[in-house]
Amino acid sequence: MSRPEKLRKVVSEALLESELPRTLLAKDARLGRATLEAWISGLRNPSPESLAQIADGLEQRGKRLQRLAARIREVLAECD
Repeated sequence: MSRPEKLRKVVSEALLESELPRTLLAKDARLGRATLEAWISGLRNPSPESLAQIADGLEQRGKRLQRLAARIREVLAECD
């Protein structure tokens, strides 16, 4: 498998496995949704820099979700 194919495969798998809307993923990564669609369909190949943007976006989304979960748990603990 060539490097471009490998990059396209890993980003496609990550986008599908995240189960997040592609519009949201694109926004988090500061990329266009059409760019993500082109990668998934094989029309374009992502650059390493773009993959890093996807990774950063996913990490930031994860951190936001963890903060929200922690806030919910704090309120639950106060209610006990």
